[in-house]
Amino acid sequence: MKTVAFVAATTVGQALTKGVCPICEILKDFQWTLSESTQPKADLRVCNFHVWALARSRGKISRSTPGETVTEVFLELLESPLIGKANSAECALCHKVLAEEVARLRELAERFQSAMFVQWMTTQGTLCLDHAPKLKEFVPLRLRPSIDKIVERNRTELKAELQVFREQLRHGAHEGGGILGRVAEFLVGQRGL
Repeated sequence: MKTVAFVAATTVGQALTKGVCPICEILKDFQWTLSESTQPKADLRVCNFHVWALARSRGKISRSTPGETVTEVFLELLESPLIGKANSAECALCHKVLAEEVARLRELAERFQSAMFVQWMTTQGTLCLDHAPKLKEFVPLRLRPSIDKIVERNRTELKAELQVFREQLRHGAHEGGGILGRVAEFLVGQRGL
């Protein structure tokens, strides 16, 4: 696998301003940057999600049709004997994403040392159900209830928005469907993380 130095496209500070889980946002950007910069090689062990991410990322670079780019990536991976599908514990790209996740959780935990930041997060910040408990591992015990407050406020706000959206759907209005993606991210984090 080609070795590449990775720089996150988004910092924790930038991700905080987007109204989504900052860790999910950073990892989504990191994951696609990783997929675009990794050269598919036969000895590259990747999970199902990342083999498709590699194939998809080549479509942005190539002028060929999507089927051609997927075919090219798969041919590169088939050049030597396959040793079977990798699960996420064996996937080279999953390992890099997990390392980035830990680094960004530590970075976010450092910000929790500021009382002003904790106050802002409690009233306006967003954390998903996947990253909230992981973040708790990096903050002092006294700050863990603040993370619970953030999650509960997020849950309450999303439920209210989703109920409004449901009523709109009943009346034939489909605007505001972005709430569905935000709820999915809150419940399970970004796909592939």
